[in-house]
Amino acid sequence: MKTYKKWATFAVASLLSVGALAQSDLQSVNDGARKDLEASLARLSEVRKEIREESVPLSRRINELKLQTRGLGATLERAQRAQDTRTIGLEALEGRVQAIQDENEYLGGLMSQFLQELQTQMTAAEQQVHEARMESIRESLESADVSEKDKFASQVDAVQLGIDRIKERLGGAVYAGQAIDAAGNLQSGKFVELGPVSVFASDSGTEGGIIESHQVSVPNATELSPEFSSSVAQIAASSQGAMELDVTLGAALAIEGAKESVAEHVLKGGLWVWPIIIFALLAALLAIYKMVAIYTIKQPNASHLGSIVRKVRSGEKEAALEEARSLPWEFGPMIEEAVKCSDQEKELVEEVMYEKMLEAQPKVERFLSVIAITAAVAPLLGLLGTVTGMINTFKMITLFGTGDASSLSGGISEALITTELGLVVAIPSLVAHAMLNRKAQSIMANMEKLAVVFVNGLPSRK
Repeated sequence: MKTYKKWATFAVASLLSVGALAQSDLQSVNDGARKDLEASLARLSEVRKEIREESVPLSRRINELKLQTRGLGATLERAQRAQDTRTIGLEALEGRVQAIQDENEYLGGLMSQFLQELQTQMTAAEQQVHEARMESIRESLESADVSEKDKFASQVDAVQLGIDRIKERLGGAVYAGQAIDAAGNLQSGKFVELGPVSVFASDSGTEGGIIESHQVSVPNATELSPEFSSSVAQIAASSQGAMELDVTLGAALAIEGAKESVAEHVLKGGLWVWPIIIFALLAALLAIYKMVAIYTIKQPNASHLGSIVRKVRSGEKEAALEEARSLPWEFGPMIEEAVKCSDQEKELVEEVMYEKMLEAQPKVERFLSVIAITAAVAPLLGLLGTVTGMINTFKMITLFGTGDASSLSGGISEALITTELGLVVAIPSLVAHAMLNRKAQSIMANMEKLAVVFVNGLPSRK
């Protein structure tokens, strides 16, 4: 117990001594911190004072720099606007230069095209006269060493050549040259050029004609009439005179040259034209024959049978037979047989007359079927010829292509000739068959009518 109290006393004493030491250290720390705080406050006050002293010139400097910045910004904006203006002006100039270059290229293309057309439109005599000038222009345009400026000048020279040519032709021009006459002989003479019209007169003055085309070096002179040749020769000799002009510029001559006779037109159809022609001739001959045969038949009417019926009713059979034999065509034999059987039943008389009508019907309708067949077969033969011609045309297209449209159109038109001829044959054949068949039916109807009249006039048998 005593030991416990000793240790407790010792512990309390130790704690008291430690607390005293801690209190003394804390006091010293507070004193040091206070001193540091005071020193820091003093330093802060000095720094603030320095800041206040230095802030005024810095503010002035900042304001000066701001003013300089504003001035430099305005200068920069002016410089940028000037740069943009220069850029826009340069782009506009570049666009203008490109537009001028495009315009020059377009004009150059037009003038090159004009030169080509000028070469094709020039007559053989004109080409000989302007050969040197044309050759110089072509060499300038085709050479790689010639500048664009010189090429453009050559193209302008070509346009000037065309203008000079127009002036010459408007007033009329005479050139020496050669042409082929209507007989195929080469003639030397003079070409008279007046506007789009070109004529030729030989040196002898006997040959002359109009020039249809100058696409060849030696053109053909188409002679129109002796009067035309003499007027052309007079103008070629004296550059004066009167001359008739072709206002169609060759179209009338082309149409006149395209004209052909009926035989030439038909024969262009080829092989299948001949069967159509044979059927046409056969149908025409038969139609004429039948028309003469049918329309010349005299047909008695019901009044002609009055005396015959009265004689039969009165028993004068022989007199009735003599009068029946005088009736025309098949009417006489039919009434004659009816008179012979007049004492029999009416049914028997009707049968006898009907038999005679059947014998007469083939004579009336003979050859009409041939005309009807012609009307039906001719278009089919024409169509067959057209199909054959189209097959041949397509074969030519396979071999040579479709470059020449005129040859293709000519082949197609020739292929259609057979169809045209077939229709030309079929339509009259159909009309002729209808007319002749109507007439034949009229004759048979009249025979039937006379038979009915005769039977009704016989006395009844009980």
